[in-house]
Parts: sequence; structure tokens; C-alpha cells
Amino acid sequence: MVDPEQYFYRGLSDHNTIGNVKMIAPWTYNSDGVGMGHDALVEDTFIWANDDSFKVYTDNMVVRRCVVWQAQNGAVFQFGWWSGRDMQKVRISDVDVIHTDWCTFKGNNCHISGNDAVIDLAGDTKSFKVSDIVISNIRIEGSCPRLVYFKMNPASTGSVTNMHFNNWSVESQPTHDSLHNEIQGANKATASNWTFTNLKIGGHCINSPSQADFSLESHTNNIKFTCH
Repeated sequence: MVDPEQYFYRGLSDHNTIGNVKMIAPWTYNSDGVGMGHDALVEDTFIWANDDSFKVYTDNMVVRRCVVWQAQNGAVFQFGWWSGRDMQKVRISDVDVIHTDWCTFKGNNCHISGNDAVIDLAGDTKSFKVSDIVISNIRIEGSCPRLVYFKMNPASTGSVTNMHFNNWSVESQPTHDSLHNEIQGANKATASNWTFTNLKIGGHCINSPSQADFSLESHTNNIKFTCH
């Protein structure tokens, strides 16, 4: 699949499968990778997107054994944009991110949008019922400006809980710039029970937020970094 005007593939009905597909040449913004309905499977696929590569929006989504080239715009795994997010039991594993180009052509003083991170919450989503999300065995090559940017709108309600990030390997992350990894809830919405297990940056396993330049802001609870 080549040179999309917007999505490479958007199949919002349930039980769709994408396998052994190459998606390349996203020359325009808004060229998202895939958006799927419930019980979707994406496997053994290469995505070079210039917007969000995976819309993580629906129950029982499975992504496995994929390769991503994230161009100058968008997230690798996007949780936001729509007004509400009601989603459980997502399993993502064995994804190689070979480029994150948000800062590649911007020189030393890089400023990027709230839409640009590996794990991202963009747009104006205000209602949350999200739980049981497991994202494992993610390998990120090169310098990654931002891993997580998940800041809820102040008017949000609900919860995002039981998010588990296992065995992530990041080649490098800038530490002396204006970009930070950020997680934030709201007065009536919490981000709780998130675990980062065996998150390695530059070969070093992270066991505290500060070691990976994480800012855990208001209305977050029980967010842990552990090494085994």
C-alpha cells in the first residue's frame, strides 16, 4: 500500500485482520497507519506513517510482530482524539520502531506537538474507561525524543488503569532538552496502576521515574518502574 491521502487502512467493523502488509510513502500529514474495530488483529506488517501508526481504540485488539517507521507527525500508539475511550484487554507485542522522526529535521532546538510520542493521548478525549492494556517487547532504535505523553484534559472523567509496559528497549533518549515523558490525570479521572517492567534506555534498566525523565503529575497513582 503506497502514498495514502489519509489512512492506509481504516476498517472499523469488528474481527478484521491485517497480515503481511507493507505500508510505505506517507508524504502528507494525516497518513495514519491502521484504525480497527473490536477484536482486531494486526501482525507481520510494516508501517511507515506520517500520523498515528496504530489507533489503540477498541477492545481485544492484538498487534504483534510489526515494524514501524514513525515519520515527522503522529504517535506510534495513539489512545486519543475521539471524545470517549471505552476499551479493555489490548495486547501489543514484538514491535520494532526503527525511526522516530519528530525531531530529525528540526536541529538542536526541537519542539514537537502533543501528538508526538510512542504512547500518546492527543486531541480532546474526556471520558475514559480503559483497563487491562499490555504492551510488551518494544524495541526503539536511535534517539527517541519522547516515549510517553499522556495528559488528560482537565474536564475528563473516568480512569485509565492497569497499563503494563514490559521489556521495552530504547537505544537512547535526549535528557537535556525541553521534552519530557509526562503522565497526568484530572480531578475526576485518574491514571493508576501503571507498571514499567524492564524498561531499558541505553542499556540501563530504569527503576525510578527520574531516570527516564518522567514527570508524574496530578491525579496519578501507583505508577511503578521495576527491573527483574
